[in-house]
Amino acid sequence: MGLYKKLRKYITGKRMVWPPAFREDYTLDEINFRDPYIVKDGKGGYVMTGTVYHYNYNDSNMCLLYKSKDLLTWSGPYKIVDGNKLAKKHYDFWAPEIHVIDGRYFLAITLHPEGEKRGTYLFESDTLDGEYSMVCRLTPEDKNSLDGTLVCEGEEVWCTYCHEYIDVGDGHIRSVKLKSDYSGIEEDTDRLLFKASSNTYECVRSRKKVTDGPFYFKKDGQLYLLWSTELRRGKYALLLAKSSDGTVYGQFAQEGVLFDGDGGHAMVFEDYDGVLKVVMHCPNARTVFTHQFERPLILPFSSLELKK
Repeated sequence: MGLYKKLRKYITGKRMVWPPAFREDYTLDEINFRDPYIVKDGKGGYVMTGTVYHYNYNDSNMCLLYKSKDLLTWSGPYKIVDGNKLAKKHYDFWAPEIHVIDGRYFLAITLHPEGEKRGTYLFESDTLDGEYSMVCRLTPEDKNSLDGTLVCEGEEVWCTYCHEYIDVGDGHIRSVKLKSDYSGIEEDTDRLLFKASSNTYECVRSRKKVTDGPFYFKKDGQLYLLWSTELRRGKYALLLAKSSDGTVYGQFAQEGVLFDGDGGHAMVFEDYDGVLKVVMHCPNARTVFTHQFERPLILPFSSLELKK
C-alpha cells in the first residue's frame, strides 16, 4: 500500500477501541466486523467471527468471536487466534470462517506471513469457541490469495479461494482439494471457476477487478456460490453464481447481483426457526465524515432481489 493511501486511511478512518472491550450487550451496530461469519452452536445459540482491525486492514494480530442467543444482542469478544503465539509474524487475519466437518472444528483464515505471499490457512480446535491452532496452508504458495472457504463434496473437502487481482489483473475464484488427512492440498487440483469480469450485471472497476468472499450454499436442490466485487461506480456488491450440475465440479454461471448497496462478503445460514438468512458487512469502509464503520448486517435471504 502506497504512502498516500496509508495516510488517507489514518486520517479518514474511524479509530476503534483496540482491542475491543468485553461486554454482554453488544448490538450489531456496535460491532466493527468485516466479513462476518455466523455458525449455530447446537445449543440454541450462535457464534459470529469476522475481520477486525484498528486502522488499516493488515494491522490486526488476532481473530475474535462473539456469542448470541437471538442474533440481536452479542457477548464478547473472545479471542480464538492469538497472532503473538504463532511461530512467525503474520499480518491481516482476514475473513475467518468456522466449519464443522466430521465432528472437528476448523477455522479458515487469510494471513500474510512476513516475507511470503498472502494465503488462506487452516486452524483446528477441540471446541467451537476454543483457541485454534494452525494446521497448514490451504492455498498455493506461489499465489497471493485470500478469502478461502471450505465445501464438502461426498468425502472430499475443497477450498475455494480468490486469487488476487494484484497478481492477475482480473481476479480469479479458484478451487483446490484438501488431502484426506487435512495436512495440505492435493497437487494438480487447482481449477479456475470464473473471473471477476464474468459478471454481466454491471462492469467491475476497470483498474481493480476484485474477487472477494466466496461462499457455497444450497437452495431448492441447487448449489450456489456467493461472491463480491466492486462495481464501476465504486460500490461494493454481492453477486450470485450457480453450479451447472449442482456440484462443486460444475461450471458456474453468473446469475446476477443480490445486493448493491455497498455491502458484501456474505454467507448464508439457517436460524433455529428454519429461516434462511444472509449476513454481510455494510458499509464497505469506515469514514470519520459520516461516522460509519463496517458492521454485520443480517437479512432474510428472501428479502434480497436478484438483479440480472
